[in-house]
Amino acid sequence: MAEPFWLSLRKQFTPIHLLGHAVLFGVGLVLLYPLIFMILAGFYDKNEFMTTVLRVIPIPEEPTLANYRALILGSKDAAVSTYMTNSLIRTAYNTFWALLTSFLAGYVFARLKFKGREQLFLIMLATQMIPGTLAIIPTYLEFARFPFAGGNYIFTGGTGILNTWWVYLIGGPAINIMGTFLVKQSLEKVPIELDEAAIVDGAGTLRIIFQILLPLQLPIMAFIAITTALGTWNDFITPFFYTNSDKLQTLPSAITRISSVGASPGAVINYPLIITLSLGITVPAMLIFFFFQKYIVQGLANTGIKG
Repeated sequence: MAEPFWLSLRKQFTPIHLLGHAVLFGVGLVLLYPLIFMILAGFYDKNEFMTTVLRVIPIPEEPTLANYRALILGSKDAAVSTYMTNSLIRTAYNTFWALLTSFLAGYVFARLKFKGREQLFLIMLATQMIPGTLAIIPTYLEFARFPFAGGNYIFTGGTGILNTWWVYLIGGPAINIMGTFLVKQSLEKVPIELDEAAIVDGAGTLRIIFQILLPLQLPIMAFIAITTALGTWNDFITPFFYTNSDKLQTLPSAITRISSVGASPGAVINYPLIITLSLGITVPAMLIFFFFQKYIVQGLANTGIKG
């Protein structure tokens, strides 16, 4: 005789289980609180926000949708469509080059034999230990002295490629060292006999790379794409330090510039708009991570790395 439904339900929801769910709910609520605060703060007018003592759950007396309209349509304070477009273009461009260079570099270090291969790979890994902030000034000088650009001749005068799209097009693509390491580790687990069998069947190098080895690395490539996209989407340093035109800003750098507008005595900074634009950065990144987190775990698992 089948067990009654209420009895099986009672066995599942024991006091220990209920306590565990309560703890998880409380921890989840604490972690989600900043997001809840940002959503509610977006309904404030800037004057009410500055004159109101905020409660734990900020609820405005006169809610407004102006900040969310600005996030979607833009406003006189923020050309959001331009910032969003720049962010999307940079993210797609950098992600494409990260995938291409990571896979090809990983293939070179995993499959090709040449003198100094291991030493070169170790040098590449060692560069990961250098803090990124140390490269800001050298990179700025490199862009400013870029030959035959922005009035420069050779290493003198002019502005180089500063404040142009070339900052993104030249400064963005690079060998993704972490991605190269993961692809190398994964390819080394693929038997070399697979390549040899393909050669016997008449396959060339490009066919082996893109039709045989690449499909085996899709979890790794998904991991590289997700992490690169998130890193580029949240990048603040590149547009803030190397550009000053409003037409070249991305969302992270634009928020900083908006927060400094009206910083003169007596001016009211539009914090609700800044918080709402920050929400526009946060939510896409959260959705990407939420829907593709399994690829992150699977990509790392396929390299044989255990965390």
